[in-house]
Amino acid sequence: MNPFKTLFFCVLWLGHWSQAQAQLTLQECYDLAKTNYPLIKQYGLIQNAGDFSVDNIITGVFPTVSINAQATYQSDVTSVPAQIPGMDIPTVDKDQYKIYAEIQRTLYDGNRIDKEVKIAEAVQQVEQGQVDVELYGIYKRISQLYLGILLLDQQIGQNGLQAKDIQIAIEKTQARIDNGTAIESDYYALNANLLSINQNTTELKALKKAYYQMLGAFIHENIDENTTLIKPQAAISEASKISRPELNLLDQRISLVDMQSSMLNVKVTPKVSVFAQAGYGKPGLNMLSNDFDTYFLGGVRFQWSLFNYYTHKKERKINDIEKDKLLVQKETFLFNTNLELTQQQSEIDKYQELLATDDNIIKMYASVKETSLFQLENGTIDVNDYLRDVNQESKAVQNKALHEIKLLMLIEEQKITQGI
Repeated sequence: MNPFKTLFFCVLWLGHWSQAQAQLTLQECYDLAKTNYPLIKQYGLIQNAGDFSVDNIITGVFPTVSINAQATYQSDVTSVPAQIPGMDIPTVDKDQYKIYAEIQRTLYDGNRIDKEVKIAEAVQQVEQGQVDVELYGIYKRISQLYLGILLLDQQIGQNGLQAKDIQIAIEKTQARIDNGTAIESDYYALNANLLSINQNTTELKALKKAYYQMLGAFIHENIDENTTLIKPQAAISEASKISRPELNLLDQRISLVDMQSSMLNVKVTPKVSVFAQAGYGKPGLNMLSNDFDTYFLGGVRFQWSLFNYYTHKKERKINDIEKDKLLVQKETFLFNTNLELTQQQSEIDKYQELLATDDNIIKMYASVKETSLFQLENGTIDVNDYLRDVNQESKAVQNKALHEIKLLMLIEEQKITQGI
């Protein structure tokens, strides 16, 4: 391929990439934050730890091999309490030794391995659910930064419009001073007001820059004032079901308690296994021999721990209480969340009503400002009257911007409260 064409396409692709990166949506910020937040690393650690735990449990299905050694001295030994003429019955030594290897394979244990695997997986889900809850908490902080930048943008823009109005008044006042129909103090008052507006704009721009830096840190992207943030739609969620990660976590914990209760039955279940044992000792299987000898034996083993019955009922009661506590927590969380959603909806309704009258207020103040400019030009009002009318219009415009952003914040908070 022609190298110049290659270079051209690379430049074109880079230009398209940079253009694509110049815009961000709130949902993209959520996704980037969740992907790059340091806490996300815990997912991998929890997964690895869970895999190791499951692997260790699964090894329980394999036959177990053990090597044992024993040396004992006993107070008495087996003997024949009778003398048989013509026969010398040996007496076994009181010191005895043996070393042996045993292999054992469980045949039945109440499905202990399967239940332990499920419990280990449930523990892993609970730990991941806790991370989900912590990650979910950053959504509100991101929405506040994102929408805060949009509000600052509108305030900076309104300052620019207000500055233009003052600049027009300065020019007209300068013309009147030249004609001898105005005094220089009016000129100075207007310029001082313009400088105050410029100072406020400088403060707003510095705050906006800081917001961009904080937002960039959350989403792990280099963004600045040249990055356009897309204004979200003021669409109120119609979903009625609450789907918060806190609920998922509570459900996972309840499920874990149920599994642990099921595991209690295993403790009182008899266990059956087969085993084989090979060893070398004194005596061997011949208990009347004082010689070291090899031996082998195998069979079926039955184990039943009766002591566990004493604690089984209390442990189950403890689990039932723990489950009841979790159910109460879930009920309380749903109650508080629904109450919060109701309060947020009330606030949303309020700001929708305010926005319905903002345009009329702005329109009226704009008419008053235009009349004031005409009166200032003709000397029928002073500069302070004109500045008052300009500031009233500017305040009305900023109130509308504040109401719009506050409405968006409330809608976003409602989505976060409900579960996005």
